[in-house]
Amino acid sequence: MPPSAAFTQEVQTLFDKDGIIVTAADLSKQPKAEIEGIVVTLFLHRHNEKNVINPTMISLLIDALDTIDTHPMLADTHNKALIVTGVSLEGGNDKFFSNGLDLEWMLNSGDSNPGNGSNTELGSDEEITANSDVAFEKARENVSSSTTSQMVESFCSNVLARILVLPFLTIAAINGHCIGAGLFIALSCDFRIMRTERGFLQWPEARLGMRLSKGFAELSKAKVTEPVVIREGVLMAKKYTSREALTRSIIDHEFPIEELYDQAFKLAVNGLPESAAMKLDYFSPKGYTEIKTELYTDAYRALKFGRVEDLPHCR
Repeated sequence: MPPSAAFTQEVQTLFDKDGIIVTAADLSKQPKAEIEGIVVTLFLHRHNEKNVINPTMISLLIDALDTIDTHPMLADTHNKALIVTGVSLEGGNDKFFSNGLDLEWMLNSGDSNPGNGSNTELGSDEEITANSDVAFEKARENVSSSTTSQMVESFCSNVLARILVLPFLTIAAINGHCIGAGLFIALSCDFRIMRTERGFLQWPEARLGMRLSKGFAELSKAKVTEPVVIREGVLMAKKYTSREALTRSIIDHEFPIEELYDQAFKLAVNGLPESAAMKLDYFSPKGYTEIKTELYTDAYRALKFGRVEDLPHCR
């Protein structure tokens, strides 16, 4: 699995389980290398399930993040950056970055509470059928679910909060639809780039009659800089194309799908602490995490320690 057309050698797979893959490209071992550092990629390849968020996906993401934290190839260097993407470098179905929370799991768990979650498999209008409307209403009626609450809290605390303050630069390369919980993964990253022509971003809660949890709300406010996006995006459930998302500063760049990963890789290289673009002479991973925590204090606190059952006005 090559990391980029420009960097094709010395890519190691550090984690590969059930569609979640972590690779690492050691730039110092590339032919005629002039750059040192490691570009890590977290691939979301559970495309048969549209990369929905459920307990299995959360467990896999936690394991992948543990690998990024502790693998000997990565633990011994501070000069690294991370890409998170659902792009398939070998072709195939990569229509979804993530379609949000898994409604089917919430229904089948017997303890459903999407009213405090993010999204379901009802990501696009054409996917909403009469049966799915009935199923969603059935799930939405049960607003006291401990099982779903625990899942959402684990996702917020063990995945989103963790990505938000990682001690290196993070880039979301959005390869397709990025909805609800999937959008929150992207917002947890430092930079976001998106494919052109296909796919949209959306906060679907208003459309689906749901509320935001405190963590999701604070993360949105921390990463969305234009008040109009809060109004039209969150309150009106607007679907954003890549061009609209770029205009509203939800994403930083847009590229054709065939260029998306290469461009993410270039951003990651430029974001290495020791790169010519950064030149962070006295870089400290601990200090970098603390800077991010200071910048996004309310979001980090709500994601890390918030409870789904907390009232909307609760601090």
